[in-house]
Amino acid sequence: MRRVTLRDGSQIAIRPIEPADRDALAEGLRRLSPESRYRRFFASVTDLSARDLDYLTRVDHHDHEALVALDADTGGGVGVARFVRTGDGCAEPAMVVADDWQGRGVATALLDALVDRAREEGVERFVAPVLAGNREAMRVLERLGRTTVRSAGREVELDIDLTGAPGGRPDLPAILRWFAAGTLAPARAVLDRVVPRRRGDLDDPRGNRIVVGLDGSGATAGVAAAAGEVARALGASVHLVGVHRVLLPEIDELREAVAAAAAGLRGQGLQVYEHVRRGDPGLLLADVAEEEGARLIVVGAGERPDALRRVLGSTADAVAQRAPCDVLIVRRGGAP
Repeated sequence: MRRVTLRDGSQIAIRPIEPADRDALAEGLRRLSPESRYRRFFASVTDLSARDLDYLTRVDHHDHEALVALDADTGGGVGVARFVRTGDGCAEPAMVVADDWQGRGVATALLDALVDRAREEGVERFVAPVLAGNREAMRVLERLGRTTVRSAGREVELDIDLTGAPGGRPDLPAILRWFAAGTLAPARAVLDRVVPRRRGDLDDPRGNRIVVGLDGSGATAGVAAAAGEVARALGASVHLVGVHRVLLPEIDELREAVAAAAAGLRGQGLQVYEHVRRGDPGLLLADVAEEEGARLIVVGAGERPDALRRVLGSTADAVAQRAPCDVLIVRRGGAP
């Protein structure tokens, strides 16, 4: 266990995560503000499933490491940092700090400890996705080593070399220049959820393309089938978009679901493209439709009961608000 004195004099203890931390992790997520949850998962996440909690706490400490920071006085959790190996010598980091501990140096201490563990396990590079407006996270990450920055829509991807001496800062001025020039659009997490995007003009050119949102659930086959019927009638190509959250276990199953749906549609003679992205489906499906110049988005109605949907809304509602084109909502059983 590592003890660290923060800049305000308070102390934290850092240790590897254990399965017994499961309940504390779930409670910690519930205490986070909506903005902090969005920055961690790139999506609106309110609770973690039993499977998510198993994935996040039962780690092998080699390909998947997670460290928890505890208040040294009370033993309460204040932050978690982890990496998941994504390739030879490469891993993706993620971190979250309790709102009342942010700005005190917890993130820096956790990342320093995480980099030490990564190096011990043969990780030479972190490839970190960060929401484009999260400049504080960029500042903390880029101090770990020489950093290359690539814009990826609502995200910025930082490729960080962990093999040299920490503290290289060659790209932060470039990041700030891009923000000043408007090259990187800020990730307006709260505003985008409540203010619909302006639709394109009626005479905007649209390609004969259909964007289809898939979440890997039991409704996936019905949504894909309905989209296939429309695509055949229009002679349109199909863009299947699977959307997942950051560093949670459903990504492999989602890729398989998207690939299976694509194979089925190609078997019907359709031209199909596959996309798997992380983030909020209400935002990403609209983004892909705009990027591709699509004429239609097809999305499932979702599984929430009607009463709950009236209060919280649904993915279909969010897509319909922001879409730059028409939206077809497929209900259970594949019926529009």
